[in-house]
Amino acid sequence: MSQSWLKDLEERVHAASKALRALRAENDKLKARIKELEDRTGGGESWQAEREEIRGRVEKLADHLAELLGDG
Repeated sequence: MSQSWLKDLEERVHAASKALRALRAENDKLKARIKELEDRTGGGESWQAEREEIRGRVEKLADHLAELLGDG
């Protein structure tokens, strides 16, 4: 009985293992990059606070414009 199927299986397992190692390395790099960006931006919390501040200011401007248009 030919064992070429076993050799093919071994090659596929080795290729999959190599691809998995590469993906894990890439994943580690991406996690490090995310951590770096979170550290620089305050973990997203500062963005949320800034977003809420901007939202509040825009709502006040919209209310002010609505008042001005209502008085016209």
